[in-house]
Amino acid sequence: MKNSKQKLSGIIMAIALISLLYSPLFAQQEADTIKYEFDPVLVTGTMAKERETPVTFTNLHKETIEQRYSMQDVPVMLAELPSMISYSDGGNGIGYNYMFLRGFDQRRLSIMVNGIPQNDPEDHNVYWIDFPDLLASSSSVQVQRGAGSALYGPPAIGGSVNIITNPFTSTPSLKIETMAGFQEFGDSSSSLPLTMQKYSLSFNSGLIDNSLMIYGRYGKILSDGYRNHSWIKMDSYFFGAMYVANKSTTRFHMFGGPLQDALVYLGLPKSVNPNYTLRRMNFNESGNIRRTEEKEKFYQPHYEILNEWKISATEKLDNTVFFYDSHGQFDIDGSWGDAATLRVDSLHGFVPTPTISNAIIRAGVDLLQWGWLPRYEWQHDRGELTVGGEYRYHLGKHWGKIQYAEGLPSHYDPEYRFYQYDGIKHMASVYMTENFKLQDEMTLMANLQLAYNEYQIRNEKFLDHSFSVPYLFVNPRLGLNYNVTEEWNAYVSFGYTTREPRMRNLYAAEDAYWDPNAVPQFSVDTSGGSPKYDFDKPLVKPEQLLNIELGAGYHADGIEVNSNVYLMEFTDELVKSGQVDIFGNPVYGNAPRTRHLGAEFDAAVQLMDYFVVSGNASISTNNIVSFAVVDSFSGGTVYRTSLNNNPIAGFPGVTANLRLTYQRDGSSISLVAKHVGAFYTDNFKNSLNRNDAYTVLNVESVLALTATGDAEIGVRGEVRNLLNTLYLQNGEGNAFFPAAERNYMFGMSVQW
Repeated sequence: MKNSKQKLSGIIMAIALISLLYSPLFAQQEADTIKYEFDPVLVTGTMAKERETPVTFTNLHKETIEQRYSMQDVPVMLAELPSMISYSDGGNGIGYNYMFLRGFDQRRLSIMVNGIPQNDPEDHNVYWIDFPDLLASSSSVQVQRGAGSALYGPPAIGGSVNIITNPFTSTPSLKIETMAGFQEFGDSSSSLPLTMQKYSLSFNSGLIDNSLMIYGRYGKILSDGYRNHSWIKMDSYFFGAMYVANKSTTRFHMFGGPLQDALVYLGLPKSVNPNYTLRRMNFNESGNIRRTEEKEKFYQPHYEILNEWKISATEKLDNTVFFYDSHGQFDIDGSWGDAATLRVDSLHGFVPTPTISNAIIRAGVDLLQWGWLPRYEWQHDRGELTVGGEYRYHLGKHWGKIQYAEGLPSHYDPEYRFYQYDGIKHMASVYMTENFKLQDEMTLMANLQLAYNEYQIRNEKFLDHSFSVPYLFVNPRLGLNYNVTEEWNAYVSFGYTTREPRMRNLYAAEDAYWDPNAVPQFSVDTSGGSPKYDFDKPLVKPEQLLNIELGAGYHADGIEVNSNVYLMEFTDELVKSGQVDIFGNPVYGNAPRTRHLGAEFDAAVQLMDYFVVSGNASISTNNIVSFAVVDSFSGGTVYRTSLNNNPIAGFPGVTANLRLTYQRDGSSISLVAKHVGAFYTDNFKNSLNRNDAYTVLNVESVLALTATGDAEIGVRGEVRNLLNTLYLQNGEGNAFFPAAERNYMFGMSVQW
């Protein structure tokens, strides 16, 4: 069975490559026949269109990205969009950062770069640390809110984010950029230490022989972090080439960057927030201050080929092939583990059993993923039909060994692995969507996705659990957009989405060496003494969502206003239990019924010639309708605690953003305010586990200086957390993540 699936993977990859090789790209084209018969700007099949697609979405265009982006990670910049918030482990927005949309964490969002899914197939998370400085090469970002907003890839529960990298320009250029950041610490002297640095060099070839454009960027980002032992060193690169033929374009992208960082992923007690010293502490699993040896190395290069073939005036075929080959490891404190826990005992051939202590555990992962994303578009008299699909294959090799310990036996093999397993996932789907004009002012959208996902655990050392769990989903969506006037439009949409649980919801295999409760979450028969699992009956169910969106927009000269309301009705939503695993990640369980109801508003108004006021606000209720957790078990009786009507952990009821901008002749200065309402960090409505509301102000300025010769000089300055507010960004149970105090950023760029 395994060999047949590997052969199938190889056949599909071969078909994908052949579909590219036989595209018109490789046909000879005379330079004087080149015609730009289509827009060379990269557009993917998941992108919504203004006044046409009946979904709730927000666009960030290139000019806005260039104005707002300095060196912060993607979630930090996007946190200014409607219903979005973020937090970082280290506190200063560089390193491990996480985004939330309508309160749904990024594991339940569909994250794409150039239409290529980025969520880790096993744990659904997105590691933005693997995309250093990506926004420096990005041309647009679209955030869609609501169910089924992505036609393929990970099912979109809270919404989807699609980042488009299109850095090519028709004229040649060279750009040098440098930035420095300074952090205030309330427990130190008045001096401002340099804690953040960025250096980058980029170039554009311009249009070569009327058919080729090349872009390259290399950079480095360094940060000491805000919390103790939270430094990070990231190299960053992006190389791209675009070939333009008579009726096709083909792009090649290669990006990523090796990184090293200190580990900081556990939160702190809420009580530390007002204390300048304690809020920066960083403890490990043993409750001790992080050891200097606790750090990580990782590298995930991304390779993409994107081909667009204009078959005729009304037909287009797109093919995307991608490949990732990632390797990394992190060293964590293992002083809590004894010889039996780390499998260095007589049961595993070590006689006599040694007494080991002060261990450092190296946990490693080697990931491979590739995929093919074909899409056919046909523009007919009354609209547009899109038919597409995907196949993605993922292999994750997980392992752990003792990097250092006192008391190890002589002749101990340093490569001995005390846990090891393979996590495999096959992902395939086909979809069809039609945007049909019922009349000139009215567009009906109908799309349907058939998705197949299969998890596998193979080659588990010692425990030898092996299983395969398939999921088959049908996800429909229907919507209607009506352009009432040239300024007003209104829309309504209905979507149904089903999403499989994470691999860890089925079996936390990398915890099984130390945690006796980390057993396969399947129906089990213990009548024979030893447990016998029925791997056809997982205990955790897929979550199902019915989403209704109703919205309206007004677009006129100098004014843009959008508003919408939504209802998200869940069956078996995966909600936080209030507990966290060894790495500080929340532990989830199915709630039979939950409900999310909200309203969102965003607007931008041009006042006079140079002043812009923009902002957004959202209000929502997010409650458990039906859910009870096991409280205790005694005398054969199970006692449960009802959580009915409790607010769901992690969902703020209010968020708001306001930006006041004065801009003129390429220069601008903005005052930015962000407010996030209070939210509980568990589902028990425990007042002690509550992230308090906060409001934070930032100042951003960009100055375009008069060109010197052929050079254009830009100067950037930022003050983050202007009022030096001490606040907590997020929490998991009783562990909270403090935000950095006031800090400053200065930078300069020179472009020829």
